[in-house]
Amino acid sequence: MEKKEDAVRFFKGIVCGVVLTAIFIVTKNGYDAKHVMFEEEKLGVVEKASVIASMLEQNYIGDFENSELAEQMYSGMANAMGDPYTIYLTKEQMDEFISEASGTMCGIGIVISMDKETGNCIINNVLEGSPAEKSGLKAGDKIISIDGVKTDGMSVVDVSALTKGQKDTKVIIGIYREGSGEKSFEITRSTIDMQYVNGKKDGDIGYIEITEFSKVTAAQFEKELLSLLKQGIKGLIIDLRNNPGGMVDVVTEIADMLLPEGIITYTVDKNGNRVDFKSEEGCIDIPIAVLVNEGSASASELLAGALQDNGRGVIIGTQTYGKGIVQGLYSLSDGSGLKITIQKYFTPDGVCIQGIGITPDYEIESDDRSASDNDKQYVKALEILNDKIKG
Repeated sequence: MEKKEDAVRFFKGIVCGVVLTAIFIVTKNGYDAKHVMFEEEKLGVVEKASVIASMLEQNYIGDFENSELAEQMYSGMANAMGDPYTIYLTKEQMDEFISEASGTMCGIGIVISMDKETGNCIINNVLEGSPAEKSGLKAGDKIISIDGVKTDGMSVVDVSALTKGQKDTKVIIGIYREGSGEKSFEITRSTIDMQYVNGKKDGDIGYIEITEFSKVTAAQFEKELLSLLKQGIKGLIIDLRNNPGGMVDVVTEIADMLLPEGIITYTVDKNGNRVDFKSEEGCIDIPIAVLVNEGSASASELLAGALQDNGRGVIIGTQTYGKGIVQGLYSLSDGSGLKITIQKYFTPDGVCIQGIGITPDYEIESDDRSASDNDKQYVKALEILNDKIKG
């Protein structure tokens, strides 16, 4: 009760000098309508929000949950920007976001993204050895419900939050799989140390898959790259397919290992302020091929664009997602936060790929992402790099 009263006082305390006149009208349908009028005074956003909260608290016949009202209002303010990447995060969502960005999480081990065409959340990647993989979930599965709650219209953050929870608790994931229809999977959550980088050697060619650019990704990439270089690779394939992006400073750290001195990317904010991200002198000196598809977004496109514009990598696959904007994360004093789109980023040649994407040098469709002989994009990358080595 004390919390509720504090919240109500918060809303009420914002209003200063607003004069209300209530007029009671008996309508022909037999109910009273209370019209609240303001003396020719335009309310600001803060004042109006507090007046609405006060009126609901005083008049609504049902239980009045001020905290829930406030959370919905905060989300609504962010949603009103019309930008799916500008969102309000509750304290719980903020904690989960920070935990996952640091490389650990308690969940089922899936990477979720938004399907641009349908607006539905899909599984981009299933982490090796995770509860999700053991249960049979697959990349490409469309998430339709979690614990019976339909996910239509939910954001990636909201859906992702529902998959996470206490260790050893169960969650039921409802999915739609092309060719198989709807399925349900009961999965036990577990603590997962996220592995965002996987690699192997294929003849003279090294292969590194990056599933997301988290805080630990650059260190994982460097470790895998150095291991492959010690094994004597003469060419490198970087697989960014279905990588939804991540942290700008992490992807630029990786780009610095691959590019000579020069521009990696630059960002521009609403006031026209430009920030350049540059690579230092020195980099690996072997040919590079990058695999991309329609699920390669944001930081993935940044890396592909930097390698393409600098002539350091040939891009193979299909047109990428087209997310050329950067979000800033802002913490609030109560533990909640905001992700706000604050900048556009540009490739070294000055192209903002927002809504456009990166066009591959070799456009090749492939439903197989196994990095094997059945993977047409991978096979093409091997062909091109082996030709470069021989040449």
